[in-house]
Order: sequence, then structure tokens, then C-alpha cells
Amino acid sequence: MTDSGTSHIESPHFDEMTGLLYLEQQLDDVRSKGIQSHANTCESCRELLRVLKNEGVWLREAMLGDEEPIPARLIGAPAKGTAPWGWMAALGFGAAGAYTLWSGFVEPWMSQASDVGFTQGNLMTMLFFSGAFWSGWGDVLNLIEFMAVATLGAVALWALRRYFRRQTTVAAVTGLLGLFLMTPFTAHAAETERGSPSYTLPAGQEIKTDLFVTADRTQIDGDVDGDLVAFSHEVEVNGHVKGDILAFTAELRMNGTVDGNVRVFSQSAVVNGAVAKNLMGFVGTLDLAEKGSVGGSATIFSSNGVFNGPVKGDVMAFAHEIDLNNLVGGNVKVRGEVFRIASTAQLSGRTVFEGPKEPDVQSGAKLATPMEVTMRRPTPEYSTARYYLHQLFWWGAAFVFGMVLLLVAPGVFLDATSQAKNVGPAMGIGLLFFAGAVFGGFIACITVVGLSVGIVLWLILAVAIYTSQIYVGEWIGEKLLGAAVGTGAILVRLALGLAIIHVIAAIPIVRVPASLVVVMWGLGAHVMAVQKRMRQQTPLPA
Repeated sequence: MTDSGTSHIESPHFDEMTGLLYLEQQLDDVRSKGIQSHANTCESCRELLRVLKNEGVWLREAMLGDEEPIPARLIGAPAKGTAPWGWMAALGFGAAGAYTLWSGFVEPWMSQASDVGFTQGNLMTMLFFSGAFWSGWGDVLNLIEFMAVATLGAVALWALRRYFRRQTTVAAVTGLLGLFLMTPFTAHAAETERGSPSYTLPAGQEIKTDLFVTADRTQIDGDVDGDLVAFSHEVEVNGHVKGDILAFTAELRMNGTVDGNVRVFSQSAVVNGAVAKNLMGFVGTLDLAEKGSVGGSATIFSSNGVFNGPVKGDVMAFAHEIDLNNLVGGNVKVRGEVFRIASTAQLSGRTVFEGPKEPDVQSGAKLATPMEVTMRRPTPEYSTARYYLHQLFWWGAAFVFGMVLLLVAPGVFLDATSQAKNVGPAMGIGLLFFAGAVFGGFIACITVVGLSVGIVLWLILAVAIYTSQIYVGEWIGEKLLGAAVGTGAILVRLALGLAIIHVIAAIPIVRVPASLVVVMWGLGAHVMAVQKRMRQQTPLPA
């Protein structure tokens, strides 16, 4: 056989290097057409192209590094059963990471919620599956189910690809897509309103179902016989809502009556009416006015919270400042900086406070039990052994994730690592991609119809952000250890690079900027790798 890329082919078959050059589009048009024409009629050469396309990433990485001959045992994927210790380490680190996540984040939060009357079961039900908190949750489940079925279908088509002609596969995919589009979905009984720019439900009018509103300003003077979901700059409710209120707004003024729950994400919220069930707020400032009342529990995450009206259930508050000036029929648990109890307050249950300062309890305040105070002295978290143990577990979880990514998608792993060498362009593209994904998810969510799409987009972005450390860690390891090839060498570089990233992230003064650099860098490298693979995608002969 003559040198690849020269005049003609002496033998009808071609070797692996020629096949690689063909897949990388490094041959001239005459040579490429000759190889494609031969592969159309030769089963062995066509299979060689397929193998090179799926597994040739190892050889391509080696060509980017050292130019010395590469033993075949290093190019190939690791043989099954040759490294049981790897999977044992993966199981151990995975279990350690799961334990760290549960013990460090989930369990303490669930325990705090349970102290004020929320059990682990009904808390998750309330947050995610009941009322108006996620009125579109069914759409999310439908989308997830469809994605799972579509993934299984794609895997099946890929596994059976050699038994079907391309036309048959295209027809099958088209038919399945058409069948999916014709499948009726259960529609939620709801009325959607888009203000131009504002929306008002006049007094005396009644909406007989749930009401979804997107507007600059939303004013509800009439009645809503269902849930109210509002995405607005300002929301004012003066009428009667017989279901729940879910508001994403800069300012909420609730002056009417709500038979269900109020859940608000806003800069400020004023409750001057009656809430029959529970109040939950992620707000900058919360004011439960004297004319306002909560028939159930109040849970707030806020900078400042003032309770001038009565709460018949429990109060749980995570805030900088909290003022209690009226009746609380259940338990009170506050974690914050400043806690004041006025002389007009009457607390009927257990009162617990955790913070750096003693609470201010005025004379005349009625507490059913002595207050339980835990003084939280600010201590550096890195001064405890548990902090370093958790860092080790997080490093192990990231390493296991990177190892799985390498074994499952070696092409993506190696291409993204290679693109990470372009530091400046990668960080710029990563910043643009991050901003676009966040903005796109927000736009999808505020359209209500696209709520599930926006949530899924943010979940994908979260996975991409976590993955970004893998590519940067591999790049750092390669800079320090060199570009040796093989699975073992790649994993050693990954382990060292991730360890360096986690050590730097453990330094308080540089934690935030270092994390931002790693995220934008890794995101950009991944986007550049995907773009390159799409641009260089070469259709294989049928």
C-alpha cells in the first residue's frame, strides 16, 4: 500500500491509520471517495470504520501527545474484570459521597423542619406534590417519562442499526415521533392570562378554575375558585382565592382571603389578610400585619421578618432579624442574628433560638416554656476534622464521576480535555453559555407552559457545572504529569487535578473566584468539544 493521501490504492483494503485519516477528514477528495466507495462493498473495511469511529479517541489523544509508537494494550479500552479494585473504589467513594450529602445537608435540614411540625413525608409532599407549589409538576413527569422512553428507543435503534437499512430507521423514527405528537396529553383545567402590560380581575368577577398570570402588575379584586399562580413585578390580592397562591414577584401585597396556602418568592411581602392554611416565604422582608393571620404554620427564609398578626401553628424562621409581636399557637424555632419578642407576644409552644446574640425578650411577653438558646460562635469551618473528611469525600465522588464519564463517553471526555487547553476562548464561551442557559431557563419558566422545560434545562446546567471540574482537573494533571496515554494514566492525572482543585477551593479567600474560573473554563471546554464533534461529524456508509 502506498503512503496515505497519495495517487492511488494498490490494495482494495486500507489500514487503521488510513481509516483514521479518513474519519478526521485529512485525506483529499479523490482518496476519500475511493475509501467510501470501497467500504460500501467491503464488510470488513466498513466494520473497521465503525470501530475506529467509536474507539479511536484513544489513538487520537495519543497523537496529540507523544509521537512515539503506542502499544495496542494502551490504546484499547480496559478489559473486563482486569481491575476490580476500580469498581470497589467507585462503590466506596459513591457511598461516602452519598453519606456526606445526607449527613451534611439533607438530614440537618429535615430535622430542623421536623422540630416545627413538619415530618419528612408531608414536608416533601407539601413542597413538591401538593397545592399550587408545582401546578405543572405533571408536565415535568410527562417530560421525564418521554425522555426515558425516547432514550430506550434510541439505544434499541442503535443496537439494531446493522439489521436495518437507513431508510427503514428514518421511517421508524419519523413514525414514532408522529405517534408521540398525536398522543393526547391530559390538560390542566386552568385559565392563562398575559397582561399587556398589566392584568386586573375586577371585583364581582369570578374565575371558575385555576388562574395563571404573567404580567408587569397583577391585581386580583375578584374571586378565584382555584389556585392563583402569578409571575409579575407586583402582585396585589384584594379578593378571595379559594385555593393556593404561588407568586414569583418583586412585591406581594395580600389583603384578601386565601382558603389554602401562600407561597411567595419575592423581595418583599406584606400579608394583611387571612391565610387559612400555611405561609411560606423566600423573601427579602416579610410583614405579617396586624390585620393579617395565618391559620397554619409559617416558614420563612428572609433577611427581616415581622409578625404583628397571629399564627395559629408553628413558626420556623431562618433570617437575619425576626420580631414576634402577637400570638403563636405552636412551636417557634428561629435561627438568625437578631431575635426580638415584644411584650404583646404570646408563645404557646416550645421556643428555640440559635444565633450569635442573646434574644431580646421584653417584660410582659408570655412564653409557655423557658426559651432554649444555643449560642453560635463563629468558628472557621476549616478548623474541624469533619470539614477535611467531607472534602475527601467530595473529591472521591468527583473522581468516581469522572471515571464513569471516561468509560462511558471517552470521546466527550478526551475532546473536552483537549479543548480545555484553549484557556481564554473556553472561559469566554463558558460564560456566554452559562448566561444563556440561565436566561433561557428563566424565560421558559415565566411562560408557565414552558415551566417543565425550564426546570429540566436548569437541571442539565447543574450537571454540566459539576462536570466542568473533571475537564479542568484532567488538564491540570496533564500539565504536571505529562501526556502519557492509557486509562490508568488518565485516571491518575484526573485524581491529581481534582485534588488540587479541591485544595484550592478549601481556601476561604479564593474559594469563590477559583470555583467560578473552574466552572466557566470547564463549561466552555465542553461546549467547544461538542461543537467540534458536530462540525466534524462524518456520515458512515450504509
